[in-house]
Amino acid sequence: MKRFRFSLDAVRDLRSDREDAAKRVLAERLRAHQAARDAADQSLARHGAAEDALRGATSTTAAGLVQADRDRTAARVGLEQSARALEERGHGVLRAREDLLVARTALEAVRRLEQRRRDEHASELRRADERERQDLIEARAARKQFLERRAEARRRSAA
Repeated sequence: MKRFRFSLDAVRDLRSDREDAAKRVLAERLRAHQAARDAADQSLARHGAAEDALRGATSTTAAGLVQADRDRTAARVGLEQSARALEERGHGVLRAREDLLVARTALEAVRRLEQRRRDEHASELRRADERERQDLIEARAARKQFLERRAEARRRSAA
């Protein structure tokens, strides 16, 4: 019997490559999300510091108050941008996870098909072996019958 050969090896390899690519994309997006989270944390700290500076600026000049207000506004704008970037990166991570799930599911489908075909091949091999054994048993029985008949015929002709 022939050796097992899976006709969809190329498809399995392609789907495996897609899964690997999806894993790499997810890793990149997770890193980008972490960087956005760190930037948002820094923006939040800057905004808090600007708020504190504005609250503590009671004895400073009008120009100092205006500058503290500008700093707080700039920190708030930076915080809003960081929050939007963090949200966008979060959506990117979700999309990458979905893509990975789709790629993994497609690969698993081919792997299950391959396993099913391997099992079928193994069953066919077992059936072929059993047929060979049965043929051998039948051939031996027929040979034994033939030899017994020939011996009986020789005994008859000798008597």
